[in-house]
Amino acid sequence: MNRIDMLASPSPWTEEQFLSSCDAANTTGQSLVSECDGHLVGFVVYNSVLDEGSIHNIAVLPEHQRQGLAVDLLTATFLAMKEAGVCRCLLDVRESNAAAIGLYSKLGFNSDGLRRNYYRSAEGREDAVLMSKLL
Repeated sequence: MNRIDMLASPSPWTEEQFLSSCDAANTTGQSLVSECDGHLVGFVVYNSVLDEGSIHNIAVLPEHQRQGLAVDLLTATFLAMKEAGVCRCLLDVRESNAAAIGLYSKLGFNSDGLRRNYYRSAEGREDAVLMSKLL
């Protein structure tokens, strides 16, 4: 997952972040993956606490983007969340990531506001758009 994130994200997670999110002791963290010809090409990392879920990271290899894999991963995530009793899903996204914001909006997410200077960027800091969706 780390390699995919490094290729797809301007601010990829560290290996430690992936290991922590997938640790068996982390009872709320989950991940789903997408494979093509036996190779990992995408993933989503999320968690659920009581009736609320959060998408923490999602990435698809650049050469596999725009083929519906992110939609498939998110749809499967929503289903798993619903089965776990989650009623609302939250996420944040870089304000400059118009493609992701468009995807999330298409999937029913609404903008809830901004978290100022949340992400590191080449220019310094960048705002995060806070989004949510009722499941």
